[in-house]
Amino acid sequence: MFKTNKPKILTYLGTTPFLIALVIAVYGHLNLQEYFGNEIRFARFKSYMIAHTYGAVIVAFLGGIQWGISLNQKTDQQYFITSNVLALIAWFSLFSFASFIGITAIILAFILALWVDHHAFHRDLIPSWFWQLRKTASCIVVLSLLALLLINQ
Repeated sequence: MFKTNKPKILTYLGTTPFLIALVIAVYGHLNLQEYFGNEIRFARFKSYMIAHTYGAVIVAFLGGIQWGISLNQKTDQQYFITSNVLALIAWFSLFSFASFIGITAIILAFILALWVDHHAFHRDLIPSWFWQLRKTASCIVVLSLLALLLINQ
């Protein structure tokens, strides 16, 4: 039980920058007066910037998970390829930095990573709790990014 609680907590905490970006897109500011003594205002562009840069980092991290799956396989090395594809999508998305196209590329990368994890789960390469966690976290992230795109249109 302890082994799965820490990754769950860290994963859900890892979705918070996407939710913060969404809050900034909706409100255009964060009122931190009671904590820091002032209100911080952001241009809506900042919400894209936060979501895009963090999303690119997380997509590359998800690629690292695929790399780890490949390291544990003696015959099937397809996850090495997927890991590189995810990292390259994240990198190429930055050429359209903080834009509709860039955020869309990140969304597609999250969906690809989830599809690959689905495949890995059905081949018993990842545990059930991890697959469930990936589904939930990916839904939070993808829905947050889609809402971000809709709000900023």
